[in-house]
Amino acid sequence: MMWRLREYACWIVALLVIAQLLWGCTVSPSPRGMGTVLVSEDDPIFDKSFEALSFEDIDLRQMWVEREIYGARDNVVVHNNTFADVAERVKGGVVNIYTRNLEEKEARVGISPNDILRIPLLSDLFDIIPFKVPIPYNSEGFSLGSGFIINEQGYILTNAHVIHNATDIRVVLSEGRKEYAAKIVGADRVTDTALIRIEPDHLLTVLPLGNSDRLRIGEMVLAIGNPLGLRHSVTSGIVSATERISPGLSEKLVDFIQTDSAINPGSSGGPLVNLHGEVVGINTAVISKAQSIGFAIPVNTVKKVMPMLVLGKTERGWLGVQAVPLMPNRAFELKYPHEGGVLVVAVEKDSPAEKAGMKPDDVIMALNGHPMGRFLMLRREMLSLSPGVQLDLTVFRDGAILEMKSTLEKKEKED
Repeated sequence: MMWRLREYACWIVALLVIAQLLWGCTVSPSPRGMGTVLVSEDDPIFDKSFEALSFEDIDLRQMWVEREIYGARDNVVVHNNTFADVAERVKGGVVNIYTRNLEEKEARVGISPNDILRIPLLSDLFDIIPFKVPIPYNSEGFSLGSGFIINEQGYILTNAHVIHNATDIRVVLSEGRKEYAAKIVGADRVTDTALIRIEPDHLLTVLPLGNSDRLRIGEMVLAIGNPLGLRHSVTSGIVSATERISPGLSEKLVDFIQTDSAINPGSSGGPLVNLHGEVVGINTAVISKAQSIGFAIPVNTVKKVMPMLVLGKTERGWLGVQAVPLMPNRAFELKYPHEGGVLVVAVEKDSPAEKAGMKPDDVIMALNGHPMGRFLMLRREMLSLSPGVQLDLTVFRDGAILEMKSTLEKKEKED
């Protein structure tokens, strides 16, 4: 008798599962990020104009406009129309970006224990029946963001997460004058930067790039973007900090500009400009549980990775060292007599650094002839270097200065 009851119970549960499949299932979006790539680089959304070129073939001197400023510059006189004048000067170069993209979601198929009666006879079956099994699938979604024009050929800088997994990108110029289809030239997920391109039919307003290394804490800045779809909104604030590590953002990018200028969903990719009308950063993110804490990618970091964005090749070379800023007490212990420097704390086995002869407690003084006065400088340089690039390293060890050569390699993925 008992085995018949069990048989009937199995049939009841099976019918309930079938009914759940027929009547529908629970759908929930997966946590959205840039870890899952759903759109192939062979998709028509990608611009392949430069795919046959190498880093040695490109000349970026005409890619963006930069104001060469040497020495001190005059201060901007602040009055009631200062922000209005800056906004009027730059707003024509700011664009709104609307994308249609693929999103990964989950369909939870099955039944819940709460959906059936709590019958003791069935309790031993709960372990073998798939209750709410998650089944991933792709769905079409929409997103919005911002960007800014860097040259008259229609090249636009934005965030990589704005155009991630996009299948269609539409760019709207200031005041909604016209909508253009855009293609992805290159995107770098490490620095969260992307370069897209439109085919303009008239002269564009180009925003000059400034020098983010000259930013001072407390300096006034403006953020312009498309927050929540409110086109070309302007907010003002100050530089709250530089070289900031942002909670929850890329651990490999450590020099965000922190600002209290309001940045909201949709503002991502828009420019952070100084009062000279120069772009000093790309607005990127906010801390959702805080107020007036926003982050922007320094424009000098963007300049370093621009060759990768133009070529669409963002694979980085592997040196194989772990390094940290050199603190004064450690410099004293190592008898390091100079200012600045980067301390090597570990060298990976069989890495290019080990082959070059580097050891823990070495102090990196210069890279390719450029002094490494701060850890940020080394990190920024390494962000821009691809496999096969040769490095000339100046290293301090045991009171002597050593010259080393190393060739970056492609790191094999770990199991």
